[in-house]
Amino acid sequence: MTAGAGIACTRTVRAGSAQLFLSHGVTDNAASLAAEHRRWQDLYDVTSVDARGHGLSARFTPAQLADPVAVMVEDLIALVEDRGHEAPCILIGHSMGGAVSAAAAAARPDLVDAVILEEPAWLSDEQAASYRAGAPALADRMARICDDPGRALTENREAYPAWDLEEACAWLQGKVQVDRDFVRTGEVSVRTSWTGVAAALTVPTLLVTSDGGDVLIGADGLETVRLLGNPVIRTAVVPGASHCVRRDRAEGFHAVCDPFLEEAAS
Repeated sequence: MTAGAGIACTRTVRAGSAQLFLSHGVTDNAASLAAEHRRWQDLYDVTSVDARGHGLSARFTPAQLADPVAVMVEDLIALVEDRGHEAPCILIGHSMGGAVSAAAAAARPDLVDAVILEEPAWLSDEQAASYRAGAPALADRMARICDDPGRALTENREAYPAWDLEEACAWLQGKVQVDRDFVRTGEVSVRTSWTGVAAALTVPTLLVTSDGGDVLIGADGLETVRLLGNPVIRTAVVPGASHCVRRDRAEGFHAVCDPFLEEAAS
């Protein structure tokens, strides 16, 4: 379905149940969330969102590209505002989607009851600068994937053997669909300090990370979060995974998320 302002969503309605809004990472799409959607749809009312510039959602206008992630936050808030409010609302996001979900929850705690953040794009200044510097090359890579999707899928399968084929195909679909003008901006998080967002959270929050070489949070990020002293933030480490925790270690990811969801939904 397509929500207001051209945002495409896939929703499984379960009347009266807590509502989950799932948000993906940069260059992914709602299809990449299919395994989580399917896992939770028998218990919850689940909506998987194509972020603006991704999947089947509207592209960014030139004006919106001036601060695209802020637009994504506004889009998510608008989606949540449009829901019925008789049941709890829980935002779940990975990477860019985690940063968007956290910012939306911090801005509108009246709309959100809990948040799960899987390796959110809470970047240091160095990480943000590195991503911006690499953005043109990433956009070029998206173009090459479009030119030879079969090769890209084969390379993905070799690089990430733990992923289900469904995940790999959704990964490929996302790369083909993404707005390359957005990718070239190098923006994957809100521009305000992520520690300010984390400190502003007032709803129960579960932050999930791992110990792989490409993680964004990891031990250093967890220590920074601990020093903030925000009592609503719980943390969990699922060992042996990359930045894509749920794809690499699905059982471990669900072992920490499912009890949190059950509590938040009650």
